[in-house]
Parts: sequence; structure tokens; C-alpha cells
Amino acid sequence: MKHIRRQSGFSIVDVMVGMLLSLIGTIVIFQVFSVSESIKRTSTNGSDAQQNGAVALFSIQRALKEAGYGLNVSDVNPVPAQITVNAASTPDSLAITYRRNWDFGPFLSASPAFASAVPPAPTVETFSINAQAQLVSSVSGAIADGIVQLKAEYGVDADGNSIVESWQTALPANPQTTVLAVRLAVVARSAQPEKPRSGNLTDACDATAAAPIWSGGSLSLAGNLALANSDSWQCYRHKTFEVTVPLRNVLWRP
Repeated sequence: MKHIRRQSGFSIVDVMVGMLLSLIGTIVIFQVFSVSESIKRTSTNGSDAQQNGAVALFSIQRALKEAGYGLNVSDVNPVPAQITVNAASTPDSLAITYRRNWDFGPFLSASPAFASAVPPAPTVETFSINAQAQLVSSVSGAIADGIVQLKAEYGVDADGNSIVESWQTALPANPQTTVLAVRLAVVARSAQPEKPRSGNLTDACDATAAAPIWSGGSLSLAGNLALANSDSWQCYRHKTFEVTVPLRNVLWRP
């Protein structure tokens, strides 16, 4: 008598176990992908903010090194650097005055040694932050994106000993000789918001828990510059850049 060979396959239990393992593997893969993308986004945004902030600070610093060059008391506004102070959450602006393409030094045009030399008009370069969170120059145009705060202070020599005794936002008397330096801070913001650390999208943003600080105090970002009404500055990462620039051309004044 010939026996019939039975053929066996997967049972319903085998199929269900296989599906369960596949679903667990898929969940793990998506979790790893989500974490990887979050790290990548944070790294990329941090790099962009680092680059934008460095470019912004370098541009202002370079102009400040020219502040006062070729100016003298006969000019209409011989103040090398002038800060327009705004509310705490609103960026300041900085006007820097110098004379470009002037190789004869800070002499009056009526000086006998240079009687035929007519100095060009002084250049007033103003740095400010526009509504699109860009640092802009009145001479060069847009310089860097993602710049959300700019604050500056004068370094004042009150007793004529060539040492900065105080830092202040008000323009002192005789700024041509009493303002020896300018210190400023620039805050750059990441391009993309971060998710709450808890992972729950309904929780409050905490990528930046507190306002950044600099030598002049706290830097308010509450203006939410260039953000939609539903966004908050706390959803973004920020980098703060600070520099003190001596006004080296002050010593050239007659």
C-alpha cells in the first residue's frame, strides 16, 4: 500500500509571530531614523548658525577697525561709531563713520601741505537687523541670515588716562576722544525649530530654555524676530558671539 506524503507549511501562529517580529523591527528602524534625523538637523542648524554669526561679527568688527579714519573736527559728524539703542527685545543699530580712499591722513583740506587735496565725503556705514532676521549694511547690503539680536556699548575713558573705565549705551560728551572702544554681541538662530526634549509635540519648546547672556547682561529674544505667531524663540537653538574692538583711529585726531 502506497503511503501519501503529507506536506506541511506555516501555521497561523508562525505567520503571526513573523508579523510581530517584522513590526517590532520596523518600529526600531523608524525610531533610529528619527533620532538620527534629529541629530543631523541639530548639527546642521548649529553649523549654519555658527557660520552666520561669525560672518556677521567679522563684518562689523572689520568696519569698526576703520571707524574714525580720516575724520577731523571740521566734518559734519566726526563721531567714529554711534549706537542707536532700542528696547531690550529689539536689536540695536550701529553707525560707523570713516573716510575711504583718503591717503593723506586726518588733515583739514585747507592745510598748506595739502592745499590741493580735497577729501572725499565720509562714509557712514550702518549695521542693523531687518524684519527677515538678516544683518544688513547700508554699504554692502545683506550680510548674514538668521541674525536675531545685536547689542552694543561704548567703552568710555572718563578721565583722559587712555583706559576704559566704564561701559555704557549713552553717547558720552566729546565721543571723538572719550570713546576708546566698542563691545558688541550678535546672536544667530538656527534655521529649523527643535522638537521638545520630551518628544511630545504638545509640550512647550525647550531647545533654548533661557535667554543668552553677554558681558553687558541678558540678551532678550522675546521679540520672536521673523517668526510666525505660533512659533517661539525657545523652539530654536542660538549661538552668541561677542567681541571688543578698540577704536584705533581715535588717536589720530588733531
